[in-house]
Amino acid sequence: MYARCMLRLILPIALGVALGAPGSASAQAEADFELIRDWNAERSKTDSTGDTLRLLDGTIRTPRAYSDFVLRFEYRLAAAGAGAELLLRARGAPDGPLDYGYRVALDGEASGRRPRGRLRADGTRMRAGMYTGPLTPSANGRWVACEVRADRETLSVSLEGMVVSVADRVDAFSGFVAFEATGTGGLELRGVRIASADPVVDGTRGLPAASGPGITRPRATHKESPTWPPSARGERGTVWLEFVIEADGRPNDLRVVVTPHPDLAAAAMACTRAWRFTPALKGGTPVAVVATMEMAFAIAN
Repeated sequence: MYARCMLRLILPIALGVALGAPGSASAQAEADFELIRDWNAERSKTDSTGDTLRLLDGTIRTPRAYSDFVLRFEYRLAAAGAGAELLLRARGAPDGPLDYGYRVALDGEASGRRPRGRLRADGTRMRAGMYTGPLTPSANGRWVACEVRADRETLSVSLEGMVVSVADRVDAFSGFVAFEATGTGGLELRGVRIASADPVVDGTRGLPAASGPGITRPRATHKESPTWPPSARGERGTVWLEFVIEADGRPNDLRVVVTPHPDLAAAAMACTRAWRFTPALKGGTPVAVVATMEMAFAIAN
């Protein structure tokens, strides 16, 4: 058996409908969210009571990676000595530690090390940030409502309805959602739910979709096959990319819409950057348009 990547350029007008995406990052109804019930554990100790999951130690992460999303949950620290963090767009080997992405402190002032709700980069870059801090000094012993929004290059964290931390121009665009607990007592979670954001096919830089009215579609003139990363050898699935085909036929402004694993997304993006196209035409003049790419990573005999 050997690994093969199958590529297909698709140019739909409304990708969000085709994918069944539930909503947009700017406004999400509660009905758009799905509960995260299954977690992959990494050297962790957990137990559950009713709808409450208790992470005593270690890390749990989502089985799949996410790009743009809204995440909502409530959490509680069981003791003053408990430490906890939320990991966003985290990357790492399927069976190894997560060591790339962004972290949100959930414990805070009791340790004096990590202000509660503050975002920080972990192995990547975060070019700009804002932190105001929560209204209440500590989360120990009580439930705290948290909402996180990941919208392309921006991450924001809200605690109890107030935005406390914002990071702009981030470099990691997809990855796992995870929770990490250290110290004494552990972290309690309930109602952990997520809504994937709609891809905005015709919204990138205000450009038309490649299949829009009056547009002569671009055609691929040079194709590359992606390199299957060793860290994702056991992973399969399809990566959907949204990107701009410039007036000179070069791909630009790549964005991951859906991915089964962040390292497959990175491979798909690197491959797509090497593609070349005949430009789209409008009235006989080359124009920049927004297109999408489906890249399936599969095992073939």
